[in-house]
Amino acid sequence: MHTYDLHGWYVGDSYPSRQAVAPENTSQTTTPGQMRANWSGTAWVNLPYVAPVIDTPNTVPAAVTMRQARLALLGAGLLSSVEAAIDAMEEPTKSAARIEWEYSNELQRGNALVAALGPALGLTGAQVDALFVAASAL
Repeated sequence: MHTYDLHGWYVGDSYPSRQAVAPENTSQTTTPGQMRANWSGTAWVNLPYVAPVIDTPNTVPAAVTMRQARLALLGAGLLSSVEAAIDAMEEPTKSAARIEWEYSNELQRGNALVAALGPALGLTGAQVDALFVAASAL
């Protein structure tokens, strides 16, 4: 039988002769493959340690600041090519792209400018995504 104090906190068992069951193997190893005690829900079982899988998806940000975008393009050696790619566009797309490039505060991944500049710079969708991920870290 369990005993609780006046505030409802557990203080122990009312059977003083009862001993808590502890695992035979008390290893706390974090080395994959080494044996370690694991509680199965009913008993302690010795199993090889398996490191938890930490899934860190490399999510592409929806937007980056223009500073981040320009620095990422500079790092990839593509910043100087952007002006030439915009100049090669036809009107009125060219004027809209120039306004977006010069006056926007952020660059959105789904923006038409990004969709047009990617192929003009010789980039695949995956490479544009990688640039957005790199830019978000700046």
